[in-house]
Amino acid sequence: MSSGTATDENPETINYIGFNQDAKVVAVGHKEGYMFYKTADILENSTLTYEGENLGSLGLNNCLIIERLFSSALMVVISQKDPRVLHVYHFTSRNIICDHRFNKSVLTVRLNRERIVVCLEDCIFIYNLKDMKMMHTIMDTPMNKLGVLDMTSNAGNALVAYPGSTDTGSVHLFDAINLSSVNTFVAHEGTLACLKFNQDGNMIATASTKGTVIRVYSVPTGNRLFEFRRGVSRCVTIYSLCFSSDSKYLASSSNTETVHVFKLEKTEEGSSKPEAATEGAGWFDTINKTISAYMPSQVMQVSELMTTERSFATAKLPGATRSNQVALVAHKNQQYVMAATSDGYVYAYRVDPEGGELDNVKQHRIGPQSESCRISPTGEKKESNQSVPNMDDPDDFPPMSHTSG
Repeated sequence: MSSGTATDENPETINYIGFNQDAKVVAVGHKEGYMFYKTADILENSTLTYEGENLGSLGLNNCLIIERLFSSALMVVISQKDPRVLHVYHFTSRNIICDHRFNKSVLTVRLNRERIVVCLEDCIFIYNLKDMKMMHTIMDTPMNKLGVLDMTSNAGNALVAYPGSTDTGSVHLFDAINLSSVNTFVAHEGTLACLKFNQDGNMIATASTKGTVIRVYSVPTGNRLFEFRRGVSRCVTIYSLCFSSDSKYLASSSNTETVHVFKLEKTEEGSSKPEAATEGAGWFDTINKTISAYMPSQVMQVSELMTTERSFATAKLPGATRSNQVALVAHKNQQYVMAATSDGYVYAYRVDPEGGELDNVKQHRIGPQSESCRISPTGEKKESNQSVPNMDDPDDFPPMSHTSG
């Protein structure tokens, strides 16, 4: 198993790793181009195939961001050659549909079937997917050097969430269809480090830069639904949050080797608590209200300790990595946690209904150092280690077709 660190035999050539909107595809951006893996293949197959190509002929090697629209052939690329330019690319026809240039580096891109949202450190651009025309610019947003942003992916909706302040962990919601602000609410005392909508677009998970508490809020009202304590560490860096497709589970990954899984369920009031416990809770609420006027911050901390739940299950990675992304994948009536790491591995863990420490059931090497086979647009398998390009092969030398936007 991987040690989680770069070695001479395992150079870190992966610049970007992530899952698409419905967790059916893992995207890898590397020094030469991109690779897409199906999560179903990761769970079922002993040898992986992938869709991908070398983008050097288009000047798009060293891919920093790769975002694919569900399982379609439409994707966006940010290259290290000029991180201020967004390239909209159709990989089946091998055509760059359009380019959009900005005055600063692109930090985050999100797509759904209606909109493309581009996040810079101090503004957000919204484009119409159908014609790639700019619809709106959100200017002078709070400084967002981490590019914290997400957009709903459910049909007919395009709600965008981003930090509403540089001082507190407030979340601002913006409707990218009607181009109007929706709501702002405070999710954490500290600044935001991660945001993630569920697939229905009616919940959002949040984490601050402290990384110890993860919360779930209703959308668009901003009412707190769940609160979870990630672990005993005082501070960690949360790399990713994700909901299961049915919104019954939430997973988080960080700069530690532990992936946490939380169960999103509300116990009915009084159904599992004895009467004395209910009375005790009411007494505590009364004391809270009485003392909060004198020591509000201390009461808040005590209250959080008494109401925050721990993780339902955990999955252990072989070690901490430079970055990783996690997804909850439903496959054949079974829920899996899938973690893809920047050192070129993807791990799958079966979610046990009883929780606890989850078993690793699959692992694969991914990225340019893997022994995967490439699938050409015609369905033909090609070995990924083909080092000498064939000038007569359109897969190696695609036709140059470029339209600037």
